[in-house]
Amino acid sequence: MLFGECQSMPCVPKPQQRSPNASFNPAHAQYACCFQQLHSNTGAVLIAIFHIILCSGIFTWLVKCIGTEKSKIELAAELFLATLCLIAAIILLLGLKLESRKLLTGYVLAQTLLVGLLFVLFLALIMGIKPGILDDPDQNGYNSLEEELLIVLEIFISLAVVIIEVWFLTIVLKSYSFFTDKYNYTGGDREDNV
Repeated sequence: MLFGECQSMPCVPKPQQRSPNASFNPAHAQYACCFQQLHSNTGAVLIAIFHIILCSGIFTWLVKCIGTEKSKIELAAELFLATLCLIAAIILLLGLKLESRKLLTGYVLAQTLLVGLLFVLFLALIMGIKPGILDDPDQNGYNSLEEELLIVLEIFISLAVVIIEVWFLTIVLKSYSFFTDKYNYTGGDREDNV
């Protein structure tokens, strides 16, 4: 294979197949996700349900942490992020139910903000800033091998979470594309009719 040749991937539709105005096929491959096994709308509903379950678990954990020696600022930040995630998941469910591109845009903005914050956390962990942010200001660096290994584990976990959230975002963007193409074909939104 030469450098100029490009093989198409079977899961990515070719650009000439993406003409929504000519005919609209809701079962087209460009609206599929999860290795062409689910429609993007079904995948987005599963993502919303996953986020609601995750936020419920985080809220339960945060309630248990209220009486501990956990920093109030850290607790407030975690509560804010969990609330943002829960609101975004509810907005996603409503947007999918009403087929509203506006509500999906709200979810995409909230998810982009969350991914950005997670990426900042990832960079802070790599640069070694996290131990001194909210803890003892005199502490410089890490004291033991266990702390360093824990930070490396946190780096990999935060990177995995960023990758998964970006993947979730691409699935929701496929749903947005589905609703946009459907709107272009039919000339109306379902939310206008409801």
